[in-house]
Amino acid sequence: MSPYSHDDGWPPPVKIPAEVEREDAVLGPLSARQTVQLGAVVVVLWLGYQATKRFIPPLFYLAAAVPLATAAGLAVLTRREGLPLDRWLLAAWHHHRSPRRLIPAAATSDEMLPWQAAVQQAQPAPPLAELRLPIADVRPDGVLEVAGGGRVVLSRAGTVNFGLRTGGEQRALVAAFARWLNALTGPVQILVRTQRLEIGPAVAELEQAAAALPHPWLEVACREHAAFLAGLAAEQELLSRQVLVAHRETGTDRAAGMHALRRAEEAAGLLAAAEVPLRTLSGGDAFAQLAAATTPDAPLHPDPALPNTPVTFSDQGDVQ
Repeated sequence: MSPYSHDDGWPPPVKIPAEVEREDAVLGPLSARQTVQLGAVVVVLWLGYQATKRFIPPLFYLAAAVPLATAAGLAVLTRREGLPLDRWLLAAWHHHRSPRRLIPAAATSDEMLPWQAAVQQAQPAPPLAELRLPIADVRPDGVLEVAGGGRVVLSRAGTVNFGLRTGGEQRALVAAFARWLNALTGPVQILVRTQRLEIGPAVAELEQAAAALPHPWLEVACREHAAFLAGLAAEQELLSRQVLVAHRETGTDRAAGMHALRRAEEAAGLLAAAEVPLRTLSGGDAFAQLAAATTPDAPLHPDPALPNTPVTFSDQGDVQ
């Protein structure tokens, strides 16, 4: 029988290292990469000494080599934001050199009008560059075609109030979540986003529904709740948390998209045991999420037009 009853707390926690993916040490605390880098620095300094010992006194060469060796050692051994300092500096250099002004399609000089070429030449550095999006197409069933190959299906997940559950309930939720993880047959990414909450539509809906309530007291309570929400939004910035789950398949045919959709449906069934609602996004909802990722401050479009889909305008003034 287990030493822990249904309502007992969690077993004693197990300490996990802060850096789970830390490289293995091969020479004392140094990894293989750090050993090679420091060895290369030592070899270069030794070759420099051998080449200049007839012209430069050893003391002067040592005075010049110590700062270089110290800087190289700090660059190899120091970590910043989870990365070795040399990789971090290399990424910063690439970021500084990369263009800041990106456009969806880069037109050649032959395709530009004279005034467009003049405007582009007058733009300050960095120059314009082509914006290469990772998504090539969005299908109506919600399957995203990745430009580099593969198919992705997005699902919106709900949240569970974990802190208010008993110890037994928490273990049951974690066990159900673990069963979903153990049942995975392909790569899955979980994205947690914090975005600005637009409270205006909810306030307007409450004010419109207040007049149709059957009792005057219900109408008063509804209007007071709408005023409370409006005042809360005026006092502080309201935020909402969004959880998206992406299922990806490496294939490029229609079967890969169907497999990703089936995996999303299976995940919804398995996560239901953990009381996590999961809904697969349609093509319009998935496209709206992609558009919101490029403009976080803008609200989600209720019914966006998919790529390569014609947009028509009816006589009644409706866009279809």
